[in-house]
Amino acid sequence: MVLLTITAKAKEAFDEYVKLQVHADQDEDGKARLDRLQIVDVGSSIEHSDLIEVSKCLVGQQHDAGGTIARAWRLDELLKGASVYRPPPPPKPEPTPEYTALMRRLRLEEEQRQYDRMLNPPPNKETFTQRYPNAFDPNTSHGSTGVSNYVDDTTYQDVERQMALILNVLVSIICCAVAIWIAARHWSVPSRLGLSMGGSLTVAVAEVAIYFGYIRRVSEAKTKEGKVVETKEVEETWVIEKSKKANKPLDDGLSHRFTTPWVPPDTNMAPSKDFHHPYQPYEIQQQFMQAVYDCIEDGKVGIFESPTGTGKSLSLICGALTWLREHKRKTFDEALQSIQIDDDEPEWMLEHARSSKRKEALQMRADLEERLPGVREKEKRTREHAANSTQTPKRRKQGDETIESDYESVERFALDDYESDQGGKGGERSIYSAATTDVLKKLGLLGTEDDRARPAEMDEELKIFFCSRTHSQLSQFVGELQRVRLPPGLPADDPGAHDGRTAHEEVKQISLGSRKNLCINPKVIKLESQTAINERCMELQQSKTPLDKKCSFLPNKDNQDLVLDFRDHALASVHDIEDLAGVGKRLGVCPYYASRSAVDPAEIVTLPYPLMLQKSAREALGISLRGHVVIVDEAHNLMDAVESTYSAQITEAQLRFGREALMIYLQKFRNKLKGGNRVYVTQLVRVIDSLLLAITQVQAVSGEGGVLGASALLAGKAVDQINMSKLAKYISESRIARKVEGYAAHLKQADVVNGGVEKASGVSDTPTLTHVQNFLTTLANPSKEGRFFWTRDESDKSITLRYLLLNPSEHFRDIVAEARAVILAGGTMSPMEDYTAQLFPYLTSASISTLSCGHIIPASQLFVRSITSDASGLLNFTFKTRSDASLIRRLGALLLALLPKITGGTVIFFTSYAYLSQIQSQWSSDSTLTKLAALNRPFFFDARSTPAESTFASYSAAIHSNPSRGAVLFSVLGGKLSEGINFSDALGRCVIVVGLPFPNLETPEWKAKAEFLDRQPGAKPGAGRLHAENVCMRVVNQAVGRVVRHKGDWAGVVLVDGRFGQETILEKLPGWIRRSLPEGGGSGKVLSVVRGLGEFFEDRERQS
Repeated sequence: MVLLTITAKAKEAFDEYVKLQVHADQDEDGKARLDRLQIVDVGSSIEHSDLIEVSKCLVGQQHDAGGTIARAWRLDELLKGASVYRPPPPPKPEPTPEYTALMRRLRLEEEQRQYDRMLNPPPNKETFTQRYPNAFDPNTSHGSTGVSNYVDDTTYQDVERQMALILNVLVSIICCAVAIWIAARHWSVPSRLGLSMGGSLTVAVAEVAIYFGYIRRVSEAKTKEGKVVETKEVEETWVIEKSKKANKPLDDGLSHRFTTPWVPPDTNMAPSKDFHHPYQPYEIQQQFMQAVYDCIEDGKVGIFESPTGTGKSLSLICGALTWLREHKRKTFDEALQSIQIDDDEPEWMLEHARSSKRKEALQMRADLEERLPGVREKEKRTREHAANSTQTPKRRKQGDETIESDYESVERFALDDYESDQGGKGGERSIYSAATTDVLKKLGLLGTEDDRARPAEMDEELKIFFCSRTHSQLSQFVGELQRVRLPPGLPADDPGAHDGRTAHEEVKQISLGSRKNLCINPKVIKLESQTAINERCMELQQSKTPLDKKCSFLPNKDNQDLVLDFRDHALASVHDIEDLAGVGKRLGVCPYYASRSAVDPAEIVTLPYPLMLQKSAREALGISLRGHVVIVDEAHNLMDAVESTYSAQITEAQLRFGREALMIYLQKFRNKLKGGNRVYVTQLVRVIDSLLLAITQVQAVSGEGGVLGASALLAGKAVDQINMSKLAKYISESRIARKVEGYAAHLKQADVVNGGVEKASGVSDTPTLTHVQNFLTTLANPSKEGRFFWTRDESDKSITLRYLLLNPSEHFRDIVAEARAVILAGGTMSPMEDYTAQLFPYLTSASISTLSCGHIIPASQLFVRSITSDASGLLNFTFKTRSDASLIRRLGALLLALLPKITGGTVIFFTSYAYLSQIQSQWSSDSTLTKLAALNRPFFFDARSTPAESTFASYSAAIHSNPSRGAVLFSVLGGKLSEGINFSDALGRCVIVVGLPFPNLETPEWKAKAEFLDRQPGAKPGAGRLHAENVCMRVVNQAVGRVVRHKGDWAGVVLVDGRFGQETILEKLPGWIRRSLPEGGGSGKVLSVVRGLGEFFEDRERQS
């Protein structure tokens, strides 16, 4: 295939060809050619075959009346001026952050050396002419002038060395002659004279012979040294294994692998790489770790699935941290090899420079390792200074600490001055006092973009950011991390110091969390909501807050030593979020702020979804993802988490109360509002009025809900000219929401207000205007990313405005752009096309790597069947038919047939709490529950009103009291008991799924989502419907995966619904479940499944 450059004439021919062929019938090649020709431009490339085809087409179709061929479109005309297309060279790879930082330090050191040489220059060599200016000069002795100075290149030191040699020879000769003259004093004068002259002459000859012999030997040694071939010996080697891309088959353009079940370790399949797994890894774990390693090494986005119970967390840890330690060592070696010296310098200087740099880096690591278990000398001096100081730190007893809400008069609710252009009086606003701000900056605890605010001695490490959905999941991850032992990232300075034992370096880890998880102030943490805790924390740090009312745990100038102590304790060992809170309580310093000082030196940072997904949260914590690795665990919830993070809603009641409370506030403080406060408060009232106007208009519309345009929400007077981003920022920075809410509560307590305001003005954990702020933020989003909806509450006919994010990719894109690699991992990631289509539509297939692991158990330990019908016909649990009384009775009869065959616990999942409640009600009236109770098995119903933990505890106790009898748990797909709960061994010997949890596709939200997906470039036909199926089956897969937790576990899976007989549904089950289905999909009637289930349990009991 030859590529040619497109000329202006060829471009004109292409345009003509497109006009002629755009409406003509085309085959696949013709359509592809037409698509290519529509986007080409002058100077770009085109295939030679396309040019020939265009010429043939135009020449054949354009004739004049006489039948002559249009000469303008002949091939020779189109080829004039064209040349062979030469693609531009690929861009050079960007250097790694470690390499850049090291080279920056080396350049600074070299500049310092040059500066020192400038201040203290070495003495210049004195030339012969400078020493003897009146001596003979060959350049000027014959009248010549202006001769180059290079003729006089003999320095005074050289002449002095030669004269000293001559003088030494003369002294030797004279001393010898004198000695002989004195010794032969009894001889005659002629004899004495002859003997002295002969002796001195002999000494002179010997001196000259020895000198020339020395010169000859030096010359021979130099010649011999120049002929010797230099041989370098390798003292120590580190092998950095490259990724084996050739072994990755392609599937649909993605690097996709499906592994086989676990192979016992006594086979000959030895692992190709040591990932320092604390146990003997299974084959699927080895493949998973290798996939993680390769993905990070290649800088890709990875979507990895490993079923629950297969050691996914340990595999993630070992694969990622092995790469991190090896990469650090590799970067260290490359940095040493990159050190260069001048060509005329000897080799030993290069070795000395590299050795010095090596010792410096190793010393930095040694200093850090010594600092973690103990106290650095600098911190010791700080504490000694604090102990010797006569001024004691001001601390409040935790038990007696009080935070009064009315420590001032009503004036505390007044707004501080706010300048609209600068965002605050005097420029950048700060919630801290000046002294506190200085201390926080000195300790590196403020989220600032200025690197100078961070401690100079703490260089930022390349790190792994690991995030999961909940803090409990992060705690489980931290528990697995404590098992791992890894070799150090840098080579040991003394390899023999460990006496043959394998050295390891503790992982430096820090857990980040919200104030709700890390606050240790008892009067703040008692508040229920996250927003209330944040507001109260910031309120206690304001400069105008009385000193005795401020939070005593905040870092200040009196407790700098405590922050340094906290950092050392946090990095000394692996801690979860509760451990850090305990460390903060023991030391008496706020762990929420003090934990930030440990981020830079940490190797792995664990944090929940909200802190990772929100850019504002990352900036507040001072976190930069640039060049680091991001791992998202339990990523099957990621798209929902992104959408919920950037979606918002507000009710009619909240808007009305917010406006009423704001007007009461203005009546009191109107005359004190100045500048930006007056402008923004006025804008806030107008925006609320505009939203209420939109609600009034939709109240006249029939139906339960619909779609709203942003213009309808901003139809108020001049509201479309308001900058919503600035207004939302004002609400946050001025803290007007908390002040208005607090003043309304103050009036209620004083019995000043009346009527509706008194009823609505109770103190809420989340201020009403905060909901308004969140909703205003969505008004600034591009319309293509989301939609606005309204819904009507059937109980009180009130209206709720809701913003739904439809395109999560744009809000996740900045994470992908900054990070070196992003890995999404989960137990039920199948089907994976949703992630590639909705989260990474801008990435090429070569940039995405996928992996779906099998399970560690063989297929014989899992019984999977689907029941699509019974004796009465098809079992169809759709939303329209599931409430049929006869269908519910048939379901009860089915369970009465299945449960006697099961020993141990049985978990039955339904599609919703409402449907479970309906089934429970009908079974109570038609004696089905009585028949179930006759099986002598206790059963438990999961309900919204009962905590899931207590229901699971009661169910577990019943199982453990009599494992053979078992128990039955009725729960809901997508509920708490379907995610994160381990039904291992007897707790879950069988799981039964009744129905498919399809979303209601007739709601305005799902219609908008489906329409958005269908319109995406390259979308498959019916992409919206396909997404709904994927969401449904991901919930089913998550629930089914609860029952198999280790290699010795076994269970049965029964899927009850007629739709489970469809191939499109079954193919969305994970591969490790599909392989246990018999040929034909495993669909059957009740009797055949009951018989097979009984045989399966009998066989497993015999083997156990």
